[in-house]
Amino acid sequence: MSELLEPVLLGDTISLRNRICMGSMTRNRCIDANKPTPASIKHYVDRARDGTGLIIAEGTFIGPHGAEWPYAPVMYKQEHADAWARVTSAVHDVGGKIFFQPWHAGRIQNERMPMLREISYPVYAPSRVPAKGGKFRTLEGVPGHTENVTEIVDPRVIVDQFRRSVALAKEAGFDGIELLSQGGYLLHNFLCTHSNTRTDAYGGSVENRCRFPLEVLDAIIDVWGPRAVGIKICPSDDYNDSTVSNDELTETYTYYIRELMCRDLAFINLSRRGCEVGRETDDYFRSKPRPEGKELPAGYEPLNQFGSLIKYPGSRTMLMVNHEYTVEEARELIQEGKIDLVTFARPFIYNPDLITRIKHDIPFAINTRSGKVNYGPFQDPNENYNEWPSSETTSGTIEATA
Repeated sequence: MSELLEPVLLGDTISLRNRICMGSMTRNRCIDANKPTPASIKHYVDRARDGTGLIIAEGTFIGPHGAEWPYAPVMYKQEHADAWARVTSAVHDVGGKIFFQPWHAGRIQNERMPMLREISYPVYAPSRVPAKGGKFRTLEGVPGHTENVTEIVDPRVIVDQFRRSVALAKEAGFDGIELLSQGGYLLHNFLCTHSNTRTDAYGGSVENRCRFPLEVLDAIIDVWGPRAVGIKICPSDDYNDSTVSNDELTETYTYYIRELMCRDLAFINLSRRGCEVGRETDDYFRSKPRPEGKELPAGYEPLNQFGSLIKYPGSRTMLMVNHEYTVEEARELIQEGKIDLVTFARPFIYNPDLITRIKHDIPFAINTRSGKVNYGPFQDPNENYNEWPSSETTSGTIEATA
């Protein structure tokens, strides 16, 4: 696995120990006023100590939000930066690198969730188009996404919120930024024609629909510089009512990626969620085929369609891939020069020693505990979070129930 495990320089100054990245995900363990706790520090440090090349911290809201996870972190006050500084410092102490992922949930919220309920803050989105689906398990009646969507009057106000959040992340000692531009959340809402019905400069044409995400990205670059910034995109996404037709994704992401490449970013993280790969291992997506008229060609993968727009001779922007890649598949893609970095997500939760396992060809531990272990519920924040055994204490398969 030498190709995967070789050191690499990200951007101009960020030295990674290998090409393996830990994906962001939601951990739902920030029980102290939505700030990371000692349990959070241990979680990140254990994986940094094992040798993970780059850690992308869990998606962190740039303001108070009402998403499905009541204990997701936020970053909009100095106290949040101070709490995250304890995480980044501990990660750096064991030789790790960690990026911040700013997040705005857009229309994928419910105003009855704690943060929004406490301050009567609206659910903002590009247009007054509620999202289908959703399941807020902590609310009585288990409602879906809100029907009460407030259209953003001036998107530049939200741009400034992103700017403030990433400036605090810099104070907190993060090594860089990965902007979240998929998953059916705010930036993604602007990209899709069914969630963005605006008729002003932020809606309609592909150039207008990409305007807000690019303005957010430019604000982040103003704070961090382009070579410490990456972005996560997913043309084939089908999460949170984000599915679009093959024609629309082709038009949108051909333009979007070309604009991203003009900015000399450190990396573009290209996810393949929504494709056939991975559906057979994910209960949520296996039961939800793509809607009629939004099917993808057989065997479709965004890497095959868009990879050459990112990785080509002379490009300084690294290509990272994400979603259900195997170790062998990632190694082959790196060897063939098709990608630079690979992200593993859920396996990192129940494999605190994932890098050690790859180095020594030890099978990944398999989660057989019920439910989505990263979301809870839990009695203690360490439960299903920090008590996973390492390869020294297990044969490779975890047999346990929550």
